Amino acid sequence: MASPVVTPEWLSSQIEARHKDLRIFDTTNGPSGPSIDEFMSEHIEGSQFFNVKKNAPFTQYLPLGLPDPAAFQDYVRSLGINASSHVILYENVEHYGFAAFRAWWLLRVHGITNVSLLSGGLGRWKKEGHPVTDQQFEYEKGDVTVKVNKSLVMLYDDIKPGDGRQFVDTRHADHFNGKEKEPSAYQTMRMEFLGLKSDGLAFQTGHIPGAVNIHYTSLYDDDTISFKGKDELLKVFQSAGVKLDRPMSSTCYIGFTACALALAACVCGKDDVSVYYGSWTEYGQRAPDANVEC
Repeated sequence: MASPVVTPEWLSSQIEARHKDLRIFDTTNGPSGPSIDEFMSEHIEGSQFFNVKKNAPFTQYLPLGLPDPAAFQDYVRSLGINASSHVILYENVEHYGFAAFRAWWLLRVHGITNVSLLSGGLGRWKKEGHPVTDQQFEYEKGDVTVKVNKSLVMLYDDIKPGDGRQFVDTRHADHFNGKEKEPSAYQTMRMEFLGLKSDGLAFQTGHIPGAVNIHYTSLYDDDTISFKGKDELLKVFQSAGVKLDRPMSSTCYIGFTACALALAACVCGKDDVSVYYGSWTEYGQRAPDANVEC
């Protein structure tokens, strides 16, 4: 399996070597939708655009569901992904990306495991002096076969507080601890990012019983775009009391930054963290009082 995170220096060397199995994707998504215009104007050589919302259904409870496997297979094949491909994902954001993490998890859920995140995204790539281009790239149709790995997916009905599974919540501490009533302004903003409205919806305030809190920004270096290394991430987990040898699931607001936690665990050698992609958008609406704590 590929390293979960790669550096701009490493990627530059792979591009220069013209590795035929390399597939690079800009996953940037903005409030109005996929940031295709920005991608068209500048991107890393060989890049294509990957839409994490493609074919993904949504409901009042599920902010962004999983696409139909056949439709997802058609999509990734159309992007030239083969069984032998090494997929590299990045974002074009100034601080704390999140769409690339969702894409990383989404690909792994569908059995595409040779996938890595470019630490620092396009911002660090340019800062370190690597070139960008507006040239468009296309590849022949890929041959990858999708096979859903359900063990990486946590559903609402699978949550059994007190069963020994660790839940790690990546929301802000004030939301996790119930200091800010839900739906908070941030929860509402995240839902609106996916085209959902919180108006008129009733939400619980707090978190899943027994869960621990690791705000997703703590997974980043001081530059706010580069992902921390293994030693630093191990300290983050240890300080929160998380045991990497026990079953673990991650959760957040809308199922995006929970994927960053899963990636962080993967960097530390634990590649089986399941993501509760309904996250607080679903749990906050469906859970009874007895299954919420502050």
